[in-house]
Amino acid sequence: MKVYLGDLPVELTGRRPKLGDPIEGKFGFKPALNTKSKFPDLQNIKGLVFLSTLPNVKSFACSTQVLNLEEEISKRNIRAKIFHLASCGINSWTEIKKLHPQLKANGYSLQNCDTDEVTTFKQKLGVGVTNSHRLAHGLFVLKNGKFIASYIPKQQYGVPNIKRFLNRLEKGLSS
Repeated sequence: MKVYLGDLPVELTGRRPKLGDPIEGKFGFKPALNTKSKFPDLQNIKGLVFLSTLPNVKSFACSTQVLNLEEEISKRNIRAKIFHLASCGINSWTEIKKLHPQLKANGYSLQNCDTDEVTTFKQKLGVGVTNSHRLAHGLFVLKNGKFIASYIPKQQYGVPNIKRFLNRLEKGLSS
């Protein structure tokens, strides 16, 4: 899939999961925000799960994605678990923790994790940046371990439109 960073085209590896596909596999990603536990086995979590992928949580766009996703889900009274995955290291989460201590979502780092696990995960979601260790911005929703929504912005420069994504999700859940 081709996305853009401003005017620069960027090729992503893997493919976006189809709706209804299960998320398979256990991944040992490193805890970085609000948890000391390894990344959960998403196929065994009942209810809604939001999965947010981030290139670099030190950037404004990524930290805003983290904050806006949690705030919007809370405002809308959506009962769900939220997990953020970032390409950058554990220490990159320090500023977010200081600036936004009210955040409850769990954050994880893919840096210094098993390379095969990281590659497999990127392939399953379609958010691996070709010839880079980075993830692309992405939002995914699972219900009882199966994908019910996904959003990989064509324009990767900036903050994904979380309100529009959630509006579409809520409309789909109510129909």
